[in-house]
Amino acid sequence: MRLFLIYILLISACISLRASNAKDSIPISKPTRHTSYLREFSYVPVPLIASSFIVKACKNDIRGARNNFIPNWHSEIDNYIQYAPIVFATGLKAAGVESRSKWGRYAVSSAFSYAIMAGLINLGKYTIKEQRPDGSAHNSFPSGHTATAFASAAILHKEYGQTRSLWYSVAGYTVASITGIMRVMNNRHWASDVLCGAGIGIFSVDLGYFLGDVIFRDKQLQRPVRENESSFLTAPNFFNLSVGAGLIAHNTDIAGLDISMSRMITAQAEAAYFFTKHGGAGIRFNVSSPIVSYEKYSDVMGIYTLTAGAYLQYPITPRFAIGGKAMIGRLLISGFKLGDELTVDKKVGMTYGIGANLAYAYRNNIAWRLNADFDMNHVRFKSTRMQQHYSQRKAFGQLTLTASMSVMF
Repeated sequence: MRLFLIYILLISACISLRASNAKDSIPISKPTRHTSYLREFSYVPVPLIASSFIVKACKNDIRGARNNFIPNWHSEIDNYIQYAPIVFATGLKAAGVESRSKWGRYAVSSAFSYAIMAGLINLGKYTIKEQRPDGSAHNSFPSGHTATAFASAAILHKEYGQTRSLWYSVAGYTVASITGIMRVMNNRHWASDVLCGAGIGIFSVDLGYFLGDVIFRDKQLQRPVRENESSFLTAPNFFNLSVGAGLIAHNTDIAGLDISMSRMITAQAEAAYFFTKHGGAGIRFNVSSPIVSYEKYSDVMGIYTLTAGAYLQYPITPRFAIGGKAMIGRLLISGFKLGDELTVDKKVGMTYGIGANLAYAYRNNIAWRLNADFDMNHVRFKSTRMQQHYSQRKAFGQLTLTASMSVMF
């Protein structure tokens, strides 16, 4: 939990600093014509919704890691911060800060967006009837809170991120991501519910704004869209969210037992700032849930890491780039239990890692990334077996392959 809070504080500080220095004198395009409104649809919802059905197959792994780490954790914050981006956007308009749309167009486009989102969410909830992880109801998939948060963030992105500064978008999607993470931490949703909810939220705003554009055409456009900056030569900095799979494939002796660690689901948030087009620094928060087993027993061990380090990037073309990184940081294992044979406590350790990625910037400050990371983790396992206590320092490596959507700035 401390690693998560530290990461959020670092991101928030970075966002605040950048937004305060952002200038309004940015290159902007001519007002968008109604004939090009379809171009504002993004492909971002597609991998989010597709990955939600893939993650459903491993949803118990992520829940197991959560239960071993914070079994009794509960917070009501996610009930409120889901609305933060739309409240922020509306507050900016009320304060006289110009955005993409005037009030009438803004109200209609937003109303369409939320109506579409509510319809899709309820269709999914009462058709699929997925049981919530806490067993309270059969309306878990997809997550309505997450959909609301990402719809709010997408509206902030369209109104201010695309017309003034992309840091509005980063702020909105960061808050939306926190909402989704907290739904899992609160044991109210599976990770797959959150991914699908995020995709539905973004898609609903794309469609809602398209309908608003069809109605209003070129009327009530207040501020034009900025020039497309999807180039690694002009906007190399990025913030991304990744989902993928990993492999430890490692056997280790803990308290005299041959424990195996195998497949895992991993998710991470990452941000990097480049001082030149080739080099910079960044941070990464990663959550992994490897399966640990001994004979007939198995459990899930959560691995939470917060790392920082050097990032490298080489633009092959303005839209294609390869990159690498070298990281160092702290990790926390959630602990696990294998029947009556072994209990392993939560413990903090060190981690070192390297990574490589291939990125493609397709439009509107959005890039797709394929990431391959290898981390070497060092932790002193504290365990109990047959009422005897053990303390052993172990090292184990993990390879993760993830795909991500990056916001470039």
